[in-house]
Amino acid sequence: MWTREEEMETFGALSYGEKWRLRGFVLRGEAPDDPRLAAATAELAESYQRQDRRLRGVSRWFPAVLGVAFSLFALLRVIEGEMVPGALYALIALGNLAQYAFNPAARPKRVARSLAASEEVLAASSGPTAGEALPRAQAT
Repeated sequence: MWTREEEMETFGALSYGEKWRLRGFVLRGEAPDDPRLAAATAELAESYQRQDRRLRGVSRWFPAVLGVAFSLFALLRVIEGEMVPGALYALIALGNLAQYAFNPAARPKRVARSLAASEEVLAASSGPTAGEALPRAQAT
């Protein structure tokens, strides 16, 4: 079901801060310019796409449904004058809505865009290297 970080060699070798940056790239549907980070981004995006279809549906819609439900619970508690349970339900709703907002699995089209962009960066970086001579048509 869940892809473990140990199975993602390139992604697993990164620092904690770099992993968060890459999750941001996948969330926005973008790719980093660095080929090493682009390879890790592609690996992360592929792991999101490999998730089971039922799991993707749950991770996409369940936090939003819980956020709306707990928002209603909070509103009902506040209307009844019970502020502490209302505040607790509001915090739970906020947490669920934040999960929905910041989880790349909730946006499969952006994950696919990030994967395509990362593959483009990798393809561009695998062109002629600095030590290789450019073909005559490109040398100007």
